[in-house]
Amino acid sequence: MNIFLVEKDFTEIGLIQPLWEQLNLVHLDKSVYFKSKYEKFTFKQRIESINKKAQTGIIKLDMLLDKDTENYIGYCLSSIEDNLGEIESIYIENNYRKLGLGGKLMKSSLKWFKDHQVINISIGVAYGNDEALPFYRSFGFNIANYILKK
Repeated sequence: MNIFLVEKDFTEIGLIQPLWEQLNLVHLDKSVYFKSKYEKFTFKQRIESINKKAQTGIIKLDMLLDKDTENYIGYCLSSIEDNLGEIESIYIENNYRKLGLGGKLMKSSLKWFKDHQVINISIGVAYGNDEALPFYRSFGFNIANYILKK
């Protein structure tokens, strides 16, 4: 396995678009109540909210590069704003899952939060994506509350 974690500058955020679009399809597939949200949700809309956070906070972008194919196969986008940390988005292509790569991304972001003395960290998980919960629990994350939407 010839896969490397590469930290990218926020100006290179567009590199995650194909991976983010795959993640959005996963959310569309798993969504129980809000399929129309994911059908209409665009990368441009998502990045607008990240750009707003970048104005008042800081953003970290890690990507996984498969050196054999020269393709990016995963990413983790994290933010700190008002001393609150958030794993904004994390995704690894299906063929590369269960290889410990998600753990590499999470450890890098958690170290970044620690380096910035951020201890209040959250991750939003789309309802229906229950298979992701054990992964997050393995890093100490637990369900804090439910947010219901109409």
